[in-house]
Amino acid sequence: MKFVVSYPQTNWDYVKFRLNRIIRGKDKSNDVFRGLPGGKLELFEHNGALGGIKSLGEINPVKPFGLQYVTGEGLYFITGLPCSADGVSGDEHIARMNDKGEIDLEIRSPLMTQVRSLRRTERGLLVTASGVDALLEFDLSGELIWSWWATEHGYDQAYGGGQRVIDKQMDHRLKNYPGRLQTTHLNSAIVDPYDSNKILTILFYQGKVIRIDRATLTHEVVINDLNGAHHIRPHSGGYMLSNSRKGEVLLFDKNFKLTQTIPGTNRYFPVKWVQDAIETPFGTHLIADCNTFNLRERDKDGREKTHNTHMPNRVFQIEPVDDSFNFAAK
Repeated sequence: MKFVVSYPQTNWDYVKFRLNRIIRGKDKSNDVFRGLPGGKLELFEHNGALGGIKSLGEINPVKPFGLQYVTGEGLYFITGLPCSADGVSGDEHIARMNDKGEIDLEIRSPLMTQVRSLRRTERGLLVTASGVDALLEFDLSGELIWSWWATEHGYDQAYGGGQRVIDKQMDHRLKNYPGRLQTTHLNSAIVDPYDSNKILTILFYQGKVIRIDRATLTHEVVINDLNGAHHIRPHSGGYMLSNSRKGEVLLFDKNFKLTQTIPGTNRYFPVKWVQDAIETPFGTHLIADCNTFNLRERDKDGREKTHNTHMPNRVFQIEPVDDSFNFAAK
């Protein structure tokens, strides 16, 4: 089994920024990092034994966030700098890397701002644009073919106060949107694997997962009481997500009933944060324990092995790829 890990920030200056926000208790919704973040994608191989992980190589795209591998197409991922100050253009976009390690597709849009997740759909690519509190679906030519705007569906109050109205005609790559200006910070969305007419997305600030009807755009809340959640995913038993601030992975059945909680970090570590997790073919779960810079693999008996990603390599996403996938030879 091979998998790719994305690290959006690999700069030590960003580590100092995080410490300033988290440990010193600075305003977490207002600060914006304005330096060069770095960025890295790392390819791993898993030999099937618990903790049997080794690195096969790495590349350094700018600030890569969400990604998905599609057999026969390649690795789609988000990359590029966001707007750091009003009027300074960002360049967040979708890129696709084929199995030879070549970039063969790029998609840009004036609506792409603080893009966090990416999923392939039957029609194109579904992304979460946290900066404008929107789900956006593009076809592979870059045309917007479907959208859902949180501000139009009951979530129009900015985190920092006041009503938010989005101008869909402006170039949002020129506007900086710290957390206080957002209403939901939606950060993950997938087509429901058990009903392709529905979209599931995480509302970070509200601590909810909602299910949206593609045709009517109406929605229902299906999971409540989350704490900083990320990465809603299909699971063999239903669904899974990372309940980040609690340092745990939650498993749900197909009716969104909680069936299992998997610890994802050292219980004594003071600032817990689990960013992502995947179910492996070996009956284990591989978990991104970001604040200790570890990939933790746990089996059904609770045994664990860790692989250290080394500070400042803070994981954002783990994504399985085909065995044929490789980065381009240097």
